[in-house]
Amino acid sequence: MAKGKTAGHDKAAAHTAKSGKTVAGGKTAKSTGGSKAAAKSSGKKGGRGGRAAHVAAGAAAAAAPVGLEHWTPSSDKPDQAEDAKELAALRSTAQSGDAKAQYLLGSRYRFGRGVNQDLAQAVQWFRKSADQGYAPAQSDLGVLYANGRGVSQDERQAVQWYRKASDQGDGIAQNNLGLMYAEGRGVAKDDAQAVQWFQRSAQSGEAAGQYSLGVMLASGRGVKEDSRSALQWFEQAGEKGHADAQYNAGMMYAEGAVVPQDMPRAAGWLEKSANQGNASAQSTLGFLYANGQGVGQNPATAARWFERAAKQGDTLAQSNLAAMYASGQGVEKSMAKAYYWLLIAKTKDASLQSRVRTAEQDLGSAEKLRIQHEAQAWKPVKQ
Repeated sequence: MAKGKTAGHDKAAAHTAKSGKTVAGGKTAKSTGGSKAAAKSSGKKGGRGGRAAHVAAGAAAAAAPVGLEHWTPSSDKPDQAEDAKELAALRSTAQSGDAKAQYLLGSRYRFGRGVNQDLAQAVQWFRKSADQGYAPAQSDLGVLYANGRGVSQDERQAVQWYRKASDQGDGIAQNNLGLMYAEGRGVAKDDAQAVQWFQRSAQSGEAAGQYSLGVMLASGRGVKEDSRSALQWFEQAGEKGHADAQYNAGMMYAEGAVVPQDMPRAAGWLEKSANQGNASAQSTLGFLYANGQGVGQNPATAARWFERAAKQGDTLAQSNLAAMYASGQGVEKSMAKAYYWLLIAKTKDASLQSRVRTAEQDLGSAEKLRIQHEAQAWKPVKQ
């Protein structure tokens, strides 16, 4: 990142982009982002390539299966009477043997939409549909096998179902199959095969495949490293709303190692990603606003982005937010809040201990104890 003034007496540090060792895993049913490692920036341009997210294989949250699914319920609450009618009609059509209806009914059981969640029922209806050759059902049945949802975990079965759907040109299944090859799950690990499936997925227009291919190109896994091509794929996926691809594109423009540095463009991509809840993007965007890089300098906006990322558990954002509270830039000065965020950040960054000691000097014993209890009870919340 370019040098510039920073928030508070403690400089606001920024995330740096890294070429990853692994490809995008299934963080959520809609995104293939994985865990993100934060790093402080010295103000110099970073290394080659976009920062690649890690595969979430085996480490996905209970409600977030590894692998991308076709159908996820809308966040809008449906009219109960209308939804009941729709469900009755869907059930009747599914029972008559319609493959698409069977898949949609299975998806309702998968997510508990209009029915009690029942993964065994979801598997039953997905299998009826998949046996008729319906690609979305084959792919989503593969996700259930990959994660042991409603069935015993069986990665070989997952691969078989992904392959059936992939051979029909299903872009989501092709990305999922690529992930299995990249991680050696249910098949022998084979980066070249992974790249081939990611390419097919990307060329079908699937954002997850475009992102995964970008990661492989940026890191030179299974293919010759080509960071410029990686950026192109990140931008294509980013245009479709892929938050991690937007983040990577933004970081590549911010670093200027692959293409000429373009801070306004970087800020644009980072803001798109940040608005979707990407904590690293929120943290970096806060840095840009704190320093006036690519955007007008605005400490209050910087503090808001740092806070959103901090609440999600981004250690760097927590540290930067503490600096702003300590100096009163963009927020009302509060050593109590600075101490609170430093305590939380210190659990992952022991180097902050000296700042913790400095902050607590301005606080009384009772207040310190209260804040320590609050910090111990803190849990990350999606923003």
